[in-house]
Amino acid sequence: MDAYADHARVTAAVEMHPHFTVVNGQRLFCMARRRRGPAPTKRVLLVPPFAEELNKCRRLMALCAQRLAAAGAEVWWPDLFGTGDSAGEFCDARWSQWVDELCAFDAALAQAVPGAAPAYLAVRSGALLLHAASARLTDFQRAQVLLWQPVLDGGRYLQQFLRLRVMASRLGGRDESLQSLLARLAAGESVEVGGYGLRAQLTDGLATAQVTATTVGAARAVTVLEFKNTAGAAASLPVVQFAAACQARGSEVLVRVIECEQFWTTQEICAPMGIVEASLSALLGL
Repeated sequence: MDAYADHARVTAAVEMHPHFTVVNGQRLFCMARRRRGPAPTKRVLLVPPFAEELNKCRRLMALCAQRLAAAGAEVWWPDLFGTGDSAGEFCDARWSQWVDELCAFDAALAQAVPGAAPAYLAVRSGALLLHAASARLTDFQRAQVLLWQPVLDGGRYLQQFLRLRVMASRLGGRDESLQSLLARLAAGESVEVGGYGLRAQLTDGLATAQVTATTVGAARAVTVLEFKNTAGAAASLPVVQFAAACQARGSEVLVRVIECEQFWTTQEICAPMGIVEASLSALLGL
């Protein structure tokens, strides 16, 4: 079957249900996908990445959600406050607010498809949100978790993100440092990085989040997909250590390294289909 025919088959098999819901007084958008016909056997909640990485990942996430739905899952992809089609501005978002919203969507999805086995697909820094919410998610210890190139240390990730501003400032002839930006955030100021306004109400939670075996690793099964440009590359040391800690707790853990472009950093939008196939295998056994 050629790619066009396969895409047409998947599209015909899936119903899309865009809807808004209100969480803590904010109107939030969510795209739900489900297979036409039989009731879904699994519910999958997508946990999106941070800032511009979300825009880079949208096409690949949509393709994966479509294929998961066609194979029998009900898939919800929420836009959190200040992102996508939801209410608010990014600069006004709070970390605790995003965690509350993720938990609210999870509860609504569990109610919409009672009895369906839970699963979560967290992309990049979405793993940090999943970590923060895990204790409040419905039946999380029975869940399958799939992590795409997970960010395991929120503090390090925030520093890397702020360094984009430092480099842009130097190119523009301005003298800024990582320390000065952190100080401005601590003082209550807003710092713009790549068009995204940051405040301490968001960055404080991000900076202290760390994915561990006692949070995300408490799920029944965890699969980590890492994406490397080099053939035969090994998994990164932090991922290997995380996987070992999960296994020590009794969770089923699989780490796979896929040779492909690092799609969250590329100039052009790319969607390596090998990632979709690996995701179907991890969550649905296909």
